[in-house]
Amino acid sequence: MGMVGLETALAVVQRTMVDTGLLTWTEVADRMSTAPARIGRVGGHGRELAVGEPANVVLYDPASPVDVDGAAMVTKSDNTPFRGMTLPGRVRATFLRGVPTVLEGKIN
Repeated sequence: MGMVGLETALAVVQRTMVDTGLLTWTEVADRMSTAPARIGRVGGHGRELAVGEPANVVLYDPASPVDVDGAAMVTKSDNTPFRGMTLPGRVRATFLRGVPTVLEGKIN
């Protein structure tokens, strides 16, 4: 089994990189979206939002702390190095091509 990290990734980056001043939110978007899409040659991902275009977007609340509980995560594994930590924010929703894929921690 592997280690769970995707659900906590953005909050960990906020805590370690944004809150410490090492990266801005614009730089986080580049490193976690734009650059990987470019490197992986995934068309339609990692681009700016545009009127009339389907959105691939994450809605993140940087001021909504979350207590990490592996058993409560949406995954088949509860193995996380962040268990018991309070992280500074949480993903509220994700959209793929304009369709909600996650809303308030529930997969659609």
